[in-house]
Amino acid sequence: MITRFRVVPCWLIVQDTVAPTAVPVTVDFPSGYEPTPDQFISDLKDADRVGVSFAQDYDFSPAGEQAVVIQLEDGSGNVNEVQATALVRSTVDRVTMEAGAPTPAVDLFLTEGFHGELLDTITDHMMRTPGEYVLRVQCPENKRIFTTVLAIQDTVAPAATGQLLVLAPGETAAPEAFLTDAADETALQYAFLQAPDPDSREIQDILIRVTDAGGNGADVPAQVLYSSLGRVTVEAKNGLLTGADIDRPEAEPEGFMANTLGNYPVRVRLTDGVEIALVTVVDTVAPVLTLQEKPFYTRHAYTPKELVNVTDATSVALSFVQAPDQDSDQPQAFSVQAVDAAGNETTATFPLTLAVDDTPPVLYGVVNRTGYVNEPIAYLAEAYAEDDVDGRVDMTVESGVLLSRKGKYTVTYTATDRSGNTASKSCTYTLVEPTVTDEQVRQMAQAILADIITPDMVTAEKLKAVFDYVRGRVHYTGSSNKKDWRQEAMRGYEDGRGDCFTVYSLTRALLDELQVPYMSVTRKGSSTHHYWVIVNIGTGWYHFDPLISSVHKHRCFMWTNQQCKVKAYFWRFYEENFPPIATEPFDYDAVVQMERDGLLP
Repeated sequence: MITRFRVVPCWLIVQDTVAPTAVPVTVDFPSGYEPTPDQFISDLKDADRVGVSFAQDYDFSPAGEQAVVIQLEDGSGNVNEVQATALVRSTVDRVTMEAGAPTPAVDLFLTEGFHGELLDTITDHMMRTPGEYVLRVQCPENKRIFTTVLAIQDTVAPAATGQLLVLAPGETAAPEAFLTDAADETALQYAFLQAPDPDSREIQDILIRVTDAGGNGADVPAQVLYSSLGRVTVEAKNGLLTGADIDRPEAEPEGFMANTLGNYPVRVRLTDGVEIALVTVVDTVAPVLTLQEKPFYTRHAYTPKELVNVTDATSVALSFVQAPDQDSDQPQAFSVQAVDAAGNETTATFPLTLAVDDTPPVLYGVVNRTGYVNEPIAYLAEAYAEDDVDGRVDMTVESGVLLSRKGKYTVTYTATDRSGNTASKSCTYTLVEPTVTDEQVRQMAQAILADIITPDMVTAEKLKAVFDYVRGRVHYTGSSNKKDWRQEAMRGYEDGRGDCFTVYSLTRALLDELQVPYMSVTRKGSSTHHYWVIVNIGTGWYHFDPLISSVHKHRCFMWTNQQCKVKAYFWRFYEENFPPIATEPFDYDAVVQMERDGLLP
């Protein structure tokens, strides 16, 4: 300190004796939120730094109002307490939902264990319109009002199905007209990405962009057809569509069979050009059922299709309403239901008397044969069974053949018809060591056929070419190795010498390669053997024997039994082992023409 007379030292002591002050604040927050002490005050005043803390530990998890003491302490140790209020809200800050979701209950906006009442109505428009909506919730205990936010979002792209729209020339349509089942929880907008060409008369592919209120988009393909013919509905029929069917007698639809239900674009020739009609084939006529006019037999387990005829323009499913007793030969009745492709139904009842079939099948071609050691045997190549009622029936073969050992073996064939009648027949298979391979014989046959067959020939012409070749190739010498047909086939081709077995063997090799059905035949009851084949190309079985010798000048090409009697003993055979021979003479020219016309089975 400076005085009048001298400088006197002294102490200046600055002290803070005033406690900090602040204005209390009411803080509201959702349950689970942890506020800080400074959130409960404002307008903090003090000359020094101030520490702000809770006077004690508080549990802010229960919803409701509670007093909170905030302690203020400055750097000089001055302490003050401010009493504020913590208001733990009963509502959550935000609820987010997808557009179109069900309207939420009030509980979704409340903290656990708290009750409240919505003061604002959540409308269907709100639930389908993306945005944020402030809602008020009132606490029933103290009538306090809290706010929360309902956020509606749209994250799902719209769905739609494109269709083929048929328009008249000059007609227009909005993009949405090309769509069906357009669906989204929000409002949709439509625009062409690939617009139609109104000058085209073909079916056009177009593309439509569908956008929802959330900005999600989907590109949907569709089609359009501009046509003066438009959509046409016709009744299904087993025939070609005509102009009369589409109410345009002058029009000429281009080759459309109207027997399948559905929608079809059909090109139609008009006087001024070609346009496309969209034809819808419908079937409104129920099937017609009639009983088949043929005998039926016991123990045959007939299906409905085997008993009745169905007349309908579309496919038909048949089922028994009342099935017949398949074991009874007494008069009875059965009922059948028919349902066509359009669902039209017919039920009909028919009388039925089943005949008794007690005749077993007949086995053909079960004759003694020769096979080769270590080579598979085609047991059914020249053998089959036929029944007077069922036609061809399956055969089973019981064989004790040891393929690895030459010798004679018994083979038994058995066939059973649908009535249970059974027939069996046995023959002997003789296995010999092969001297010529099957592949060698095939290559030889292929070489011959390449010289005598042309691509335009039908089967009858190929048979005649084979007959003429073998007849001219093999010169009769009266000897052959009758235990090995493959060896004899090669001998006939390479040496051009042999007897009837050689002729038969070469013929067999060529027919095998042509895949012409044949059966091997041996003469019956003579001191000498004779071999030939019978052939069936869809006209019945005929004798086929290209042999030529000094004593045999006849051309046995597709002969009947009666024709073979020109030499009464020569072609005598065990007829019971073979199918019936055709009785009408083979008309070569007529058969060739029938084949060319596709009239043979």
